[in-house]
Order: sequence, then structure tokens, then C-alpha cells
Amino acid sequence: MAAKAKMLQGVVRKLSSQLMVVVMIVALVGFLGLFLWQSVQIQKMQGEYNRQQADLAAVQERNGQLQEHLDFYKGPGYLLYVEKVAREALGLVKPGETVVLAVSDTNTASSTAGPSVANPAVKSQSTLQPAGPPKPKQNWQNWLQFFTGP
Repeated sequence: MAAKAKMLQGVVRKLSSQLMVVVMIVALVGFLGLFLWQSVQIQKMQGEYNRQQADLAAVQERNGQLQEHLDFYKGPGYLLYVEKVAREALGLVKPGETVVLAVSDTNTASSTAGPSVANPAVKSQSTLQPAGPPKPKQNWQNWLQFFTGP
């Protein structure tokens, strides 16, 4: 009986050592699987982060361009350009300004000679127009000419 007990203890030891090896292998495989899964998740998050950074850079670049446009349109140069176009093409004047119009030598009609001249220098309409006073354009015609050109 003692031999059987010794033999049984040897088998149990052998099985327990084999069981320990199997448990260690399973634990190692589980650890490696978890490590690989986490590595894949980290790579995926890194890719998403890089995409978000690229999107942010593109949005910041577009914002910078829009800010430059806004600064240009708010600047004095653009306002002077708009004023010049309004005065020359549309014949507009500021409140309180005196408009000087040159009329032809024939005093037949009392109509205006075209768009207002905001310049203090007087332009002679007789050199610019053929004989007879010019017919004034309506406002919508001035706007149409402004957008389509002469």
C-alpha cells in the first residue's frame, strides 16, 4: 500500500507539474494576446489622432486665409477703392459736398450732364460728348454698366 501511495503521489506530482506548465503557457498566451490587442488599439488611436491633427491644421489654414480676407476688406485700401468706384462709376457723393458739373455751351436743356464729379477739377463735357447735352442715364443703367463694364 505504501508503494501505491508513493506511486500515486508521483503521478500527482507529475500531473501537477504538467498542469502548472499548461497553466503557465495559457497565461503567457493570454498575456501576449492582451498585449497585441492593446498594441492594435494604440495604433488605431494614433491614426485617429494624426487624422484629427491634419484636419485641425487644414481648418487653421483656412481660418488664416479668411482672416486675411477680412483684414483686407476692413482695411483702408479697400474702403478707398469702394469710395472711388462709387464716385466715378455710380456718380455718388458724400453728404455736404458740392458737385460741380460742366454743361455744354448750348443752353437748351437744364438736364444734368451725367454722373456727378466729386473732383474739385472741372471736366468739360463738350470735349467728351458730341454736340448737344447728353441724356442722363437712369440709376439702374449706371448699376448695370458698373457690373458689366462699358
